[in-house]
Amino acid sequence: MRFQSIRMAMLLATALAAGTAAPAFAQNQAQGSPIRSLLESGAGRLLWIYDGIRHVELPLADGKAVIGLSCERQTWTLFRIERDGREIYNFGNDPNWGYLPAGPIAASTLCAAPVRVAE
Repeated sequence: MRFQSIRMAMLLATALAAGTAAPAFAQNQAQGSPIRSLLESGAGRLLWIYDGIRHVELPLADGKAVIGLSCERQTWTLFRIERDGREIYNFGNDPNWGYLPAGPIAASTLCAAPVRVAE
């Protein structure tokens, strides 16, 4: 579990640091968890909610990442990373995929904002 936690966090942090549209993410990363910093920076765009998980798109300079937030459980996961129109990570191909602690995110903008339900 510890390896999985480090691996997913590093994958997301690397993708975002390489080209995030929100410079606040890079500045805040040292001050708290990457997910909490991301939520505070306002870089994510809510896509939909499915089975209680909010799917959030994060802009990258040459692509995008999609994460899942469980606001009630205060956990997150990485679903997909795309670069130059190609998928470079997909949770369905990751045998170690799972949810990780996100810290106190329940009051964040992305958790409080209304979102459409996916069917």
